[in-house]
Amino acid sequence: MKKKLKLLGNLLTIGAVLLIIRKILSMDIDFSQFGSRPLLSALGVSITVQTAVITFGCIPWLIFIQSLSGRKIPFSEAMPVYTNSNIYKYIPGNVFQYIGRNQLAADMNISHVDVACATILDIFFSVLSTGVISALLLGSKLAELLGKYGRNMLIIGGAGIALLIIAVIILKWKSSDKIKSYLMRYSKAFRPGNRRLLALGVLYYFGQNFVSSMSYFICMRLVLGSDAGIGETLTLTGAFMFAWIIGFVTPGAPGGIGIREAVMIYVSGDTFADKVMLFTLAMRIASTTADVLAFLIGKLYLAVRADNVHRVKKQT
Repeated sequence: MKKKLKLLGNLLTIGAVLLIIRKILSMDIDFSQFGSRPLLSALGVSITVQTAVITFGCIPWLIFIQSLSGRKIPFSEAMPVYTNSNIYKYIPGNVFQYIGRNQLAADMNISHVDVACATILDIFFSVLSTGVISALLLGSKLAELLGKYGRNMLIIGGAGIALLIIAVIILKWKSSDKIKSYLMRYSKAFRPGNRRLLALGVLYYFGQNFVSSMSYFICMRLVLGSDAGIGETLTLTGAFMFAWIIGFVTPGAPGGIGIREAVMIYVSGDTFADKVMLFTLAMRIASTTADVLAFLIGKLYLAVRADNVHRVKKQT
């Protein structure tokens, strides 16, 4: 099983890397626009923050795994799996980055169900925290965006809930005893002794999204300059984060390609559309670069760890 998962993971990694290269080549980049110091600074800020966010993004996921499985998994074991599976999001379908995380279950000999459930919680709180912060930043513009995109979100959300209910019914019919045993075990995760740990995991998402929103705000100010006031920049920052949710729930849109541009132009109008488009392109470049850098950090860490293990074995 481990060998099959490793082979599948390697094939997905190769496919994702090829798709990333294809995506970069397909970007309509006018490099003459990237000669300005403010835009280069925006790229630097965004790449640095997003690389850190991805590299340490497994922390709350690990908290959920620990609560559900009763096993404490070291950060050193999870980070390489997390950063590697993260690049699978470039594969159409928008699900492979989550399936890939189950490599951790094989590596650490823990239940695949525990890891999958932790991933579901991770997705839920990622979307929830992004939605709350974007709503606060959007203010009155939120109603307009919900009017335009809310129906699609409800349809997709409803379809997801329906699929989940069907899956639960099928599983209950096939193996009701196993489901009862999992529910009994998972109920322990919400006992008073574990609630603080779970709360810290949930708070991490809000902290992470707050840091991300601050970086987007700074980058937006650098790109837009004096064309937009503080209030307009905050609204556009909220729109950028709201667009991530739209892209996330849109089937077959790897990384929400094209969605953010549409939402940002809808919010900004024609006032500074060119600069907003330039900002969105810069953030897309930064996001792709951060994904690759985090992936390389994970691979480098694995190589260094393997080298250290080899040296220890030689000495003994």
